[in-house]
Amino acid sequence: MSMPTNNEYRTPDTVEDTTVEPHRTTSPVLLMLLAFAVTAAGLVWWTQARHAGTETPVAALPAPVADDAANTPANERAAATADRKRAERTAATRPASVSRDARPLAGNTEPKYPASMLRAGVGGTVVVLADVDAQGNPIDVRVVERSGERDLDRAAVSAVRQWRFEPAMRNGKAIATSVKVPVDFKPI
Repeated sequence: MSMPTNNEYRTPDTVEDTTVEPHRTTSPVLLMLLAFAVTAAGLVWWTQARHAGTETPVAALPAPVADDAANTPANERAAATADRKRAERTAATRPASVSRDARPLAGNTEPKYPASMLRAGVGGTVVVLADVDAQGNPIDVRVVERSGERDLDRAAVSAVRQWRFEPAMRNGKAIATSVKVPVDFKPI
């Protein structure tokens, strides 16, 4: 028996769907962005909640009635006005709180230029740190930036130890502080 040859491609009558949908995963980048957004929203909420609790409440008191002023004797009203004006004048004439750093007094002696350094024509600048008490006396004096010459450094320290300072002021009171003093040695 011979089979008829048919060169046509035939599809079966029943076609089953064999395609499988791929499993979708969330991108790690999207997960990171979501976590960042949630964290940022939480921080904003926390900051606003924190600041809302620290605000000073404003009392809503009714305004004084005008009849109270009419019931107050004229001499009491005048006394209250005078007291208020006196307080304003006192506040205006009170000196503002003074704040300044310590500084050397103008009458301090110049440091002695070492003779050997002067003859050699050597100069330089020494920066000295002086701890000054509330009375303006140096407590501790040390070199912060050296000149490169030991004799110049020693001369600067010994001179600053003998100096007097105008003490530092904070809120109108003399305080102990530290001050950097540059000492220049320039040969003539």
